[in-house]
Amino acid sequence: MDLAAYTVSGRAPARVERPTTSVELAQVLERAHRASEAVLLWGGGTRVGIGDAPDRYDAAVDLRGLQGIVELSPADLVCTVRAGTTLADLAAALTPVGLRWPVEAAHPERATVGGTIASAAPGASRLRHQHVRDWVLGCEAVLGDGTRARAGGRVVKNVTGFDLARLYSGTYGTLAALAEVSLKLVAVDPHTRTFRRGGAVSELARIGEALRTLPLDGLALVTHRETALYVRVAGTLPVVDRLTRELGAHGVSEPVSGDIWQRLADDCADTAIVARLALAPGREALHQGGAVIAYLGTGIAFVLDGSVDDLRALRARCEEQGGALVLERASDAERRALGTWGRSRVPPAIARSLKERFDPHGVLAPGRLPA
Repeated sequence: MDLAAYTVSGRAPARVERPTTSVELAQVLERAHRASEAVLLWGGGTRVGIGDAPDRYDAAVDLRGLQGIVELSPADLVCTVRAGTTLADLAAALTPVGLRWPVEAAHPERATVGGTIASAAPGASRLRHQHVRDWVLGCEAVLGDGTRARAGGRVVKNVTGFDLARLYSGTYGTLAALAEVSLKLVAVDPHTRTFRRGGAVSELARIGEALRTLPLDGLALVTHRETALYVRVAGTLPVVDRLTRELGAHGVSEPVSGDIWQRLADDCADTAIVARLALAPGREALHQGGAVIAYLGTGIAFVLDGSVDDLRALRARCEEQGGALVLERASDAERRALGTWGRSRVPPAIARSLKERFDPHGVLAPGRLPA
């Protein structure tokens, strides 16, 4: 067994657990709870490196054995899927019936549904479809003591009290392990086009701001590898034709392959140093130096390969505007020098209370999130 493959922040586990059912997952976490052990949850590993070094790390829990479609209801635009299913496998099951889950992430052949939700993976699709949590109806999760808990439901019109499925999104596997999720779906757009425009950063930022009033499917200002503005439109042919004409009026008319969107997402996961900016929509172009991938209109931008000093100054500017800079990828030395999270936007007392309620023995990734 290759334990080194599960190394996080220079630490490898003593063993790897590979449950294939939610019952087995509950048993694994219950045993860890009783033994006061610490575990890290693994999916495809595309975002597992985000976070501070774990305080303890006894076992890796590989959730890729929990895979497959549990139920698909095309007429209701709903499906239920096990959390270890990859985004590519989910797409392969939905495409034949003309549906998709409108969430984009890096390396869909590896990224799992559960990991994408738990890490709140951002991408170009947020412009039109908002946060990943908005496309989760319900879930079965396992808490740190092995308790199996259901939240939400499997239908769109469902009211069951506080929406825990939304709470788990963005907690990076520190409160619960997702075992099964019910997802909202949309129809595949009949037509999609992507256009590019090059130019100076300031000019492209101005054009991008003007285009935000249009119902676009994706909008990215890129200064990584090249300086360009990318725009994606989707919908019926009359809609796409009309938007194409409006883009042309702004000088955005060079057609390019839609593969560019996946390349941008992958670059945000593969570059040696990656910082994610979270800002109010419209301020994504706050940093116009160096290599940047800014998803305009979403409040999300990525800075690639910045120095620690530059990122420290940029974090201060973001926080002055009520935003944040999260260091997603970096060496251990860079992470120690800068810190992963910056100023917490969640009151520490609330963070501690949630952790104690859902994971009283600190089984799930202790120390990865600030508390």
